[in-house]
Amino acid sequence: MTSVSLGANSKMVVLASERENIQRFYRDVLGCKVDRKPQADLIWLRPDFYLGVVYENSASSVSDMLKSLWLELRTDRPEELKQQILNFGLKEIEYQDKAHFYFQAPGGQVFRLVNTTEDMNLYRPLLE
Repeated sequence: MTSVSLGANSKMVVLASERENIQRFYRDVLGCKVDRKPQADLIWLRPDFYLGVVYENSASSVSDMLKSLWLELRTDRPEELKQQILNFGLKEIEYQDKAHFYFQAPGGQVFRLVNTTEDMNLYRPLLE
């Protein structure tokens, strides 16, 4: 059997009107490096992983993004980052996993915030 893993490149398509807010959030709140391109941004979540954000007027709505792929953000200070996210004006998403903070970033991407030392295997039954 062949093994697979996620690569270092990802992409989402969002409305062009969200560009400035997306850049401010990922740069100022999450501390990511943002490389601007003519129709896209590369947001570096780690030195070896980026989120490509393509700006188009035909993007999915923010509410449709709630039904899309959710990602996990790991930090050594989840409570501090949660407060920064709330101060930015984002709201918590209610989910069955009450132990973690879920939020929708500008552009619509949903994240779960967890501690870098946390064993997330304990939460797999929530998906069954």
